[in-house]
Formats: sequence, structure tokens, C-alpha cells
Amino acid sequence: MSNDPEIRQESSETPGSSSRLDSGLNFLTKTLKFTFALLLAAIILLLVYFITWGGFFSVEPQNAVIVLRFGKIVDCFYSGAHWHLPYPVNRFVKIETNQQFLTVDLDSAPTLNEKAPEKLTPGRDHYLITGDANIVHCSWNITYRITNPVKYYNTLEVSPQIIGSTVSGNDTAKEFLRNLFISKLIEISSTSKVDDLLSSGQALYSEKVQISFRQAVDDADCGIAVISVTLNRISPPEATKKAFEEVTAANNTVDTLKNEAQAYKVEVENDTLAKKAETIALAENYRREVVSMIRAESNYFESIVAEYRKNPETMLTALYNAAIGDAVSAVEGDRFVLGSTDGRHKQLRLKLNPDPSASEKQEKESK
Repeated sequence: MSNDPEIRQESSETPGSSSRLDSGLNFLTKTLKFTFALLLAAIILLLVYFITWGGFFSVEPQNAVIVLRFGKIVDCFYSGAHWHLPYPVNRFVKIETNQQFLTVDLDSAPTLNEKAPEKLTPGRDHYLITGDANIVHCSWNITYRITNPVKYYNTLEVSPQIIGSTVSGNDTAKEFLRNLFISKLIEISSTSKVDDLLSSGQALYSEKVQISFRQAVDDADCGIAVISVTLNRISPPEATKKAFEEVTAANNTVDTLKNEAQAYKVEVENDTLAKKAETIALAENYRREVVSMIRAESNYFESIVAEYRKNPETMLTALYNAAIGDAVSAVEGDRFVLGSTDGRHKQLRLKLNPDPSASEKQEKESK
């Protein structure tokens, strides 16, 4: 008989406890094999996805996709389907290249129910100050598009510090354009007069802002092109809006009267020129008629002189008879031609200044 504990432990084990231990080991082995199979299948599927669909991408219309390999640009695609090794080897950045819109509102702020701050900053506090120290509010619409995605990504996505902001994505471009546009608004407005901005000078003001803003965006060389800049409205502060409207109405009245006066001036000038042309034309026609008449009389006189030189007596008699005939035809009254008894001479007697009543009575009787 022995007092050894190991011997006592071995003697205490039963056949049932040994079978339970074997079944547990078998279950654990099967579980580990199943888990390993699942992991292997997952790894295979991930490898298949990684090699095939994981790096596949399609570029939609009006979009561009930049391929970054370990953070460095290696390619840029504008259309079609492409494949590159997926993340973490490559990263794909989609950038919209269609027309995009930006609204810049510098409306009245604060409202009448709010308390204005002690110090206002042009642009930031929704107002502009003109060259003659007046305040105006305005609203603009800007249309732009990204023309060079690579340059845009390098300047605005990777290096947003050029605008003093940490905004990323499309908001980066909008923030950059907004800040740049407001700076140009402040610059142009500070050299303009409020009367020009609120009246007929708006078109010139809008054109100056658009030209200056386009030039600033081109100088930034950030891959963005400005398509249009439109002024929606411009107005003075609400507290002074009525006074400005009265001034604007008066200026419009003055402009209307000036336009009417100018139109009347043009009308009078046109009428004068027309009458002048008509008078000159009539005078020219009269000159031609007189010249033609004098030329005809000159030719007639020359022909008479030529005939006179050939036969003076005959020509004098003919001229005398013509003169008598003209005189007789011009007399209003009775005319009588009487013959003489010797048949050699004839007498012409004219009844001048006849009685008008008798003549009228005679005419009625003859009718």
C-alpha cells in the first residue's frame, strides 16, 4: 500500500472523464479547421476582388478621375472604364468638370431688430463701401467650371492654404472663389460712386468687376475658368433706401427729359436738313429752267439776226406784223379791221375799255 498522491490521482480517474476530454479536443480541432477554411476563402475572395473589381472604375460624363499612387498623381482620366491597383496602392479622386454655380450675397445685415456690431468690415459684414463713403448691398451669381483637374487638385485640394482655409473638396473651390470675388468687389466698389452704382452706371460697374475677377482667377492658375459673372441686385441700406429711390427717380426724370430734348433736336435738325435739300433742289431746277429759257431766246435772237442780215426789209416787216399780232391778241375788247375805198390800205380799229355789263350781256345772248 502506497501513500503517493500521483498514484492516488491516476486511480481516481474514470473511463467517462477520458472520453469527454477526447470529444472536446475533436470539436476544437474541427472548429479551428473550419475557421481556417473561412479565413482562407475570405483571403482568396479579397485577392480576387483586389485584382479584379477592386481597382475598376468608370469615369462619368462631365467628371474627371485622378489616380494617386501612394499620394502622387500618376494619371487623370476624363471618360471610359479603367483599372488600377486599388487602395492602399492607388487612390481615386473624382472631380466634377461640369458648370458649377456660386452665389455671393452681401445683403443687409443685421436686420432692424438686431443690434449692429461696433465695428463693421466691408465684405465680411455683408456690405460694401463706395468711393464717396456710401454703403451698398448686392447679390451676384458666378458660373465656373474646372478645366484642369490636376492643377485644381494640386492648388486647392492638396494645398488649401493658398486661401487661408482648411476646407476641402468642392467647398474649397467655392470658398476660394468667394473670397477672391469679394476682394475684387471691395476694390472696384471703393473707386465708384454710389449714384453710378444705383443708376445707369451698373452695367459698367458689373463689367469692371467681371474683368477684374476673371483676371484674378487666371493669375491664380488653379485650373478654374470663370464662365460668367451676373449682378442680380444692388441697393442701399434699408434705412436710406427711400431717399436713394427718390434721388434715382429724379435722375431718371432728368435723363428722360434730356432724351426727349435730344430727340427733338434730332427731329428739328432732320427737318431743317430736309427743307434745305428741298430748297436747294427747287433753286437748281429754277436755275436750269432760266438758263434753258435764256438759251432758247438767245438762239431765237441769233436766228433773227441772221435772217435780218440776209433781207432787212422783209425781216422788219415780219417783225412788225408779229408785234402787231401780239398786241392785238393781248387786247381785251372788240377788234375791227376795216378796208379802205382805194383797196390799197386797211385800217385796224380797237375798241378799248368796253362796257363790262354790255360784254356780259352779249356773251349771255350768244350762249
